[in-house]
Amino acid sequence: MFGKKGVQVIKFEQNLCHANIDDNDVLFVRVSDIVTDKNAIVEVPFTHDAIIIKGGGDCRYYKSGSYDVFDNKTEVKNWKKGLSVDVVYIPKDTRVLIKWGTPNRLRYRDEASGRVITVGAFGEFDVSVCNAEQFFRKVVGVKKEFDLDEFGKRYSETVATEFADIFLRVVAEMHLTYDKFTANKKSIGVRMGEILSPMFESQWGLSVLNFKIADFSLTDSDMNAIESAAAEATRQERLGSYLRELERLDDKQWEREKYLRELQLKDNAAYYEVLKIAGKHKETRKCPHCGTEVSDSATFCSVCGKRIANTPIACPHCGRINDCSAAFCSGCGKKLI
Repeated sequence: MFGKKGVQVIKFEQNLCHANIDDNDVLFVRVSDIVTDKNAIVEVPFTHDAIIIKGGGDCRYYKSGSYDVFDNKTEVKNWKKGLSVDVVYIPKDTRVLIKWGTPNRLRYRDEASGRVITVGAFGEFDVSVCNAEQFFRKVVGVKKEFDLDEFGKRYSETVATEFADIFLRVVAEMHLTYDKFTANKKSIGVRMGEILSPMFESQWGLSVLNFKIADFSLTDSDMNAIESAAAEATRQERLGSYLRELERLDDKQWEREKYLRELQLKDNAAYYEVLKIAGKHKETRKCPHCGTEVSDSATFCSVCGKRIANTPIACPHCGRINDCSAAFCSGCGKKLI
């Protein structure tokens, strides 16, 4: 393409992929031109920066404006010998949307229950070029065209790889249990974006913008196990408070009995647990022979007359100690009472 006075002009519109200057899903375009004029110029639109590559190795960065392709006579001389010229245009403000997800779940220990669960997540984020020279060196290289699918896959996989370490770090910083993940997914995403962006910038010249977590993925078995553990912890805490109050009223018998009556009406299951733990409720003792209820101090059943105590039997005739289940003395052979 030629401008005034027949001077050759290399422009954005000459790019190989026929992209428009306002395309929002293209992070670079390349113009490979056969320079036919020693006075050729390169135009860089105000929306872009440019990297000019001469002879496949000499790379120079340019902001928006018009520039001579050749800076000196030596470059003109080399051009006459077949010097190639490429121009890579890189947009200043274009953002490309990347969708990400964790192909594998990470293992997470829930602080509240102490249980280990597995967590997955998915979402999206934008990237834009913040350092054109770094982006050219690390991402563009010799690529002829920008491939959005390839680009998206590369950085989606990068986030998935880094997700576990960064997520666990953020959750620890925010002191979140699993049941708070969804409610705080926006703030978790913001913090993860803050951590990812410097890494992307230093490695690829990219900024991470609007990092979002759409949702978390938790298994039903994990959630049920944690809920059960949480319910048991709550029950134990409640039971502990009942016992502490009962202990406080230990020397106030009337108030103690009143408290127990109120507890029975309010939380019947806890009432019996409290009595059992406090030693006020004992399981009914029964005769192992006929099933009759007997007192704790009983030695013989009041109905069948059989011995129910578990203590050894001393023979009343010879004094020999016999097993509690013996009917006759092992020493003299006489019947035991």
